[in-house]
Amino acid sequence: MNEFLDKLWSMEFGIALLGALVGGGFTLLGSWFQTKSANKATALAQAQANAQRGFDTLTQLKVHLEAQTFQGMGTAETRDAWNRERQTLITTTHSAVMLLPDAYKETRDPVLVLLPMMKEWYGLPPWPEYTVETSVVLAEALKFLGTFVRGSDVPERQALNPVIAKELNQYRRQQAQHELESLERDAERSGLDEEDMQRARDLREFLGLPHPPQPSAGDDGTPS
Repeated sequence: MNEFLDKLWSMEFGIALLGALVGGGFTLLGSWFQTKSANKATALAQAQANAQRGFDTLTQLKVHLEAQTFQGMGTAETRDAWNRERQTLITTTHSAVMLLPDAYKETRDPVLVLLPMMKEWYGLPPWPEYTVETSVVLAEALKFLGTFVRGSDVPERQALNPVIAKELNQYRRQQAQHELESLERDAERSGLDEEDMQRARDLREFLGLPHPPQPSAGDDGTPS
């Protein structure tokens, strides 16, 4: 009888021990998964924080860019002041984006390529056209950082030169249209000299507009 109880106790003990080992294994595995998940979440949160810092800095650059109203080529002092401000904000953004790990290189690498495209300004192209070019690049960099901070899918990379060319052409056409309208108002009020008349013709050519009909001359040589 005692021998039977000893065997039974040994079986129960073995089963209990096996259960404890298996249960402990599952507990350890669960803890490992929890730790790994927590570490991943922490890494993502840190990466998003760095991306947010870059996004905020580029937004500040965008605000400064839009606030500038340089006339012509500006002055050496105003150009230097802008270039220093631009460089400070670009460097700050670069430092933040560089901290994104390789797991997020689809966001990091395009932004690092875009930052040098926001060039210094030395008076040419004219400030409004420089603003157009720089705004296109800024918008693209902000798009990559913004979607990452929101947790959205990484946007597709696009060639910016055609986009910049399109925006510049649109800007130039708008300016030409405004200038032509101003000349036409002057013509109605007091007429135009030959130089302004030629300028109006050039603007119509650029815009693809027909030239106004020329007044026909009567027999005495005066307009009929």
